[in-house]
Amino acid sequence: MFDALSGIFSFVTVAVSFIYGVRIAWICGKRCHFGEQPEEKKHILQGNHPAAAAVFFFGFLIIFSALFDGFVTIVVLSLTSAILLSTFIISMAMPELKRRPKDR
Repeated sequence: MFDALSGIFSFVTVAVSFIYGVRIAWICGKRCHFGEQPEEKKHILQGNHPAAAAVFFFGFLIIFSALFDGFVTIVVLSLTSAILLSTFIISMAMPELKRRPKDR
């Protein structure tokens, strides 16, 4: 009973972590426009990118602790995955990087 309950709590925690991480990263990407000055874009990214990566890190930490053994392995994989995923989502959300059909 306790194992099933802890598994459910872990699944819910990971799901909520990924949902909020995507939300933070997506909003950060939407606020970055290429027409702005680089200093303003840096300010936006410095505020939101680490927050999204930290939320993703928590979710990946739970997933990788169930899959792998070793503290260093789990932390390194979680940190790398969190940074890559948050960067990927931020870059996907940037308005200027969206694909637009060419006019004919």
